[in-house]
Amino acid sequence: MSVTLEPTTEAASMFLRGLRRRTGRPVAELVALFRSIVEGGRDYHPIASDFLEHFMDGAGASRTMSPRWLRSFKVIKKAERRNQRRFERQLAAKARSLRDGESSWVHDYWDARINAFIGTELFYVSRMSLLRSQGSFVLTRDGPEVRVSGTVRHRWFDPYDWDRGRWVYIPRHGFVPIAVGRDLVEADEARNFLMESRHVQTLEGQWSRRGGERFRWSLVRTEEG
Repeated sequence: MSVTLEPTTEAASMFLRGLRRRTGRPVAELVALFRSIVEGGRDYHPIASDFLEHFMDGAGASRTMSPRWLRSFKVIKKAERRNQRRFERQLAAKARSLRDGESSWVHDYWDARINAFIGTELFYVSRMSLLRSQGSFVLTRDGPEVRVSGTVRHRWFDPYDWDRGRWVYIPRHGFVPIAVGRDLVEADEARNFLMESRHVQTLEGQWSRRGGERFRWSLVRTEEG
């Protein structure tokens, strides 16, 4: 069954229902709407369609995202770089405090909030998410230079829950209220689930009182990313 909302009175009605916590529509109609979105989006937003289908059929099981796909979005790379710079500033400050021949460890984490750009496929999968970067580094001073090496484990995550916002515009379907997802969860026709992805980077670098710092980040390649 296919449900396509025309950008007329029906679309305006759905927009207004997005301002409420509940749609007031029959559950069977809401199920048909989401099934139609899944089928209609497979050709141009296949990942988003897959995750919406999992929301309907996955019984709440968590899903792991491909790091390669996730990092193809600039907003993810920018969040990653934001956390890298935080580590770099932290490591430079620690390096300045070391005495000749002294070594030290740094363990810490940084969180970067992510807001996906409207219209991108990431937006339809995850509008707002978090990248948590946990780092472990060793610093050793030898004369005027401090050698730095370490590993950062990045974890991106977000609950797929249709709970934030009022509505979302979906091509060929118009304004779809967020309340549709809430209604389906309450009717036990869908289950919220956790989305996550992990990747690892290494850091090698030097800090010098003479020439500042030089940091080199490298992605640890895996079969998924």
